Amino acid sequence: MANLPFLFTIPLAARHWLTRVNGECAFPVEGEGKATISCCNPCGKVRYCEAHVDVMRGPRITSAKQFTKNMMQFLEQEP
Repeated sequence: MANLPFLFTIPLAARHWLTRVNGECAFPVEGEGKATISCCNPCGKVRYCEAHVDVMRGPRITSAKQFTKNMMQFLEQEP
């Protein structure tokens, strides 16, 4: 059986950002500025489709202590 979450990560309707309409994912998949191409998969009343909503929201922070720990780990990473 196909791995459905993987299928949702592939933009099926990617096209120029300015041609997007309400109910289509705004996640940028390539380009910059006016040349940005968005995912445009259906997303209903939210701004991003199921595959991109968590990417744009980021990890859930439950406390200031956890936030500080996560930031320190990020800053210590080698480029």
